[in-house]
Amino acid sequence: MKVVNLNDLKPKDLNRLLKRASDNYQLVYPVVKKIISDVKSRGDKAILDYEKQFGAQIKSLKVTENEIEKAFANTDPKLITALKQSIKNITAVAKSQLKSNEKPVQTEKGIAVWREWRPIEKVGLYIPGGRAVYPSSLLMTAIPAQIAGCPEIVVVTPPNSDGEINQPILVAAKLLGIKNIFKTGGAQAIGALAFGTTTISKVYKIFGAGNLYVTAAKQLVFGEVNIDMPAGPSEVFVIADQTANPKFIAADLIADCEHGEDSAGVLITTSKKIAEETAKEIETQLKSIPTSERVRKSLKKNGLIAVTKSIDEAIDFTNEYAPEHLEIMTKNPKSVAAKIINAGSVFLGDYTCKGSGDYATGANHVLPTGQNAKSFSALSVDSFGKMIEIQEVTKEGLTEIRETIEKFSAVEGLPGHGYSATIRFEE
Repeated sequence: MKVVNLNDLKPKDLNRLLKRASDNYQLVYPVVKKIISDVKSRGDKAILDYEKQFGAQIKSLKVTENEIEKAFANTDPKLITALKQSIKNITAVAKSQLKSNEKPVQTEKGIAVWREWRPIEKVGLYIPGGRAVYPSSLLMTAIPAQIAGCPEIVVVTPPNSDGEINQPILVAAKLLGIKNIFKTGGAQAIGALAFGTTTISKVYKIFGAGNLYVTAAKQLVFGEVNIDMPAGPSEVFVIADQTANPKFIAADLIADCEHGEDSAGVLITTSKKIAEETAKEIETQLKSIPTSERVRKSLKKNGLIAVTKSIDEAIDFTNEYAPEHLEIMTKNPKSVAAKIINAGSVFLGDYTCKGSGDYATGANHVLPTGQNAKSFSALSVDSFGKMIEIQEVTKEGLTEIRETIEKFSAVEGLPGHGYSATIRFEE
């Protein structure tokens, strides 16, 4: 990769890096709209047709108990151990996020207002699959849903060409006790969750990251159902100073960019030496990485190694970029993190590697991408519920606010609002 000075980037190149893959959604909307419309009108039949069209031979959408048991029996015990450790850590973090009911606020004597937590009743989890294997994505979405108390959890994931679900995903599902798993992916899976079919239940909110078509589909069905966030192609962004280790930086850029050709890997550093050594290290490490071709395409399209004059300049660019994953490899990473406003998940120090947050720390890896970290948070237990507002007014309390109600009612031309208070004092 070529090392550049951040200030030397041309506006068009800077704009392309900031937008990443967001412009591509417009290109796929027509295709996605057609698929969703078809699923809405033809249900299961449409889904089966699309799965066949996209290379999967399946006769039944729902995964059977026998398939789950077979997957568990065929899985490496070491993977089961790894899944259990990840489940333990994700569960611990999720439990710490669970909202307890808030204490009532007494606004006037005889008036109390408070909020209470309620889980979303029906949630849909999209788990990438097919050629890829992402059991971690099931853990990251299903565990918070369970901790939140969601009564109905529906999982959709793409089958392979033989019409089977990747076995590690089924093993993860069994460990969590999840049985509603369906063999479908892409826009048709999102359509099924949004509108429901004979086999797949309509849900109230859809969760999970996916490819361009999945993200576009989620955006198109928003309003019919809620969605967690526009979670698209993966991104990693590193802020480094002269104390950072180029080998570590290179490894983490490669790790994220192997997700796909639309992924993004960015290094912003105050040290030209670190920048140049990282660029060389990337080339060295790619020689032994099986996914090197994918990484090279990703770095060519959305990669950047740039030098800034100061850490503050790096921080300003970071907040504008709003990365999904932000790694801070500096002498005082916490002081840098304190100035970060926009990021999905922040990784502090040399040993908080890319894989740690994706798999094992317990932090969630379903994160906002494409600058959406400016307004969206990382997935959490909060995402799977909502707070309902409750208020209670006694006669004494209504006396305190009666005149306010009547005055607003008169000014806004809504006399019934005022009378709803007045009538309670008439003999």
